[in-house]
Amino acid sequence: MMFYNYNPKDKENRFTMVWLGFLFLTIMYTAFEAPISFVMEYDVEEHNIWWDGLFSLVFFTDIALRLTGRLKLPGETSDDQIPVTPYSKSIWLPIDLITSIPFDIVAAVLGLSIPLKVLSILRLVRVIRVVKLRTLIDIFDFLPKWAKASLVVGTIMTIIHWIACGWMIVNPQTQFDAITFYNHSLYWTITTLTTVGYGDITPTTNVGRVYTMAIMLVGAATYGIIIANFSRLIMLADKYKEERKGKMNGMMQFMKYYNIPMSLQKQVFSFYNHLLTKNISDEDSTILKDLPQALQNELNIYQKIKFIRSVHIFKDASTPCLKMIAEKLEQTFHSPNEFIIRKGDMGGEMFIIGHGELEVSSGEKVLNELKAGQFFGEIALLQDTVRGADVKTNSYCDLYTFNKEDFLEVIVKYPTLKTKFEQRYKKRKADQSTPEKNETPKAA
Repeated sequence: MMFYNYNPKDKENRFTMVWLGFLFLTIMYTAFEAPISFVMEYDVEEHNIWWDGLFSLVFFTDIALRLTGRLKLPGETSDDQIPVTPYSKSIWLPIDLITSIPFDIVAAVLGLSIPLKVLSILRLVRVIRVVKLRTLIDIFDFLPKWAKASLVVGTIMTIIHWIACGWMIVNPQTQFDAITFYNHSLYWTITTLTTVGYGDITPTTNVGRVYTMAIMLVGAATYGIIIANFSRLIMLADKYKEERKGKMNGMMQFMKYYNIPMSLQKQVFSFYNHLLTKNISDEDSTILKDLPQALQNELNIYQKIKFIRSVHIFKDASTPCLKMIAEKLEQTFHSPNEFIIRKGDMGGEMFIIGHGELEVSSGEKVLNELKAGQFFGEIALLQDTVRGADVKTNSYCDLYTFNKEDFLEVIVKYPTLKTKFEQRYKKRKADQSTPEKNETPKAA
């Protein structure tokens, strides 16, 4: 399944992400409550019935949203190339329907005398919904760090909880109350999984010993995987950091040896640092070189998208729209004191600053100074216009050009982008009518 074109930050996907987060909390609560209620055999009280009804409502709502297509999930969007089985015809629909039934409420309303053990088993079946959380795993790389950490910690805690509940089943105790028994089981689970094994809690049955051996094997493997992955992430982070430090130090020695003027050193380091920090590492091109040229071009487009999304006029655009824009942008490099726009020229493109500083002026008067992440000349995309000011580079600059012909092609498919530009144009005209608010360049 291809998920590369699914961005949770897109406006049309925000509701889906909020709902998935709410559904994640509901499923995780069920994953904790159902096993412990199965082991402890709690009596069904009024608050249990209310919670059971609330969770069932959430699950049935989720089914309705999926059937109506309200949720835009990865792998089910129109841009995916691989056909998928519709939710209405998948095996998950009957499973979701069965696990959404509020059995406690049904038993209470119909006056059925269902044994407590049977009700706890029926609630336990809901744990199968944990598998549905694979959707979050599909978009894991897009999640913010706090969400990733929450997902990982929640998963680890759930696994520990399940193993503790399993220990309570295979090694029953009668001398402890429920809370103390669970505490002992949790303590045994953590010491076993972390391979500490104090030996103060040991199995007393054959089934318990087999269960303990299985957990020991799983714990050792899991512990090794976690440590290996954390070590790999740290090493990769240090690797790229050390590479950048080495290159900057090498450049510094070069400058010192050849007595390069300080003003030129500043420009070189500024641009060099820009080149190093805009990529993961300088091996980006090496990583892609073994791929077919068509795939390299596709991935280079997504490198551009990362930059384009940081420009505020494009921040609400969808990923397909940004992709189309990225395909049209042309990157150019310019030296200091180079005119990009001259007053009186006919405008036919806008410019986005990737790096460097530019000066907007009219005659001897400086109107504005522009830096990386800003743009100018965008009014020329909406109408035929004569440039109202000069725009000149103050340093070595990296610019992206967006031509009017390409813009017109994009807004045919994505008209909301035109609306965004028109709103900015109206705001600029309003600002220009108030001199003290005139902070925008007159380059368009």
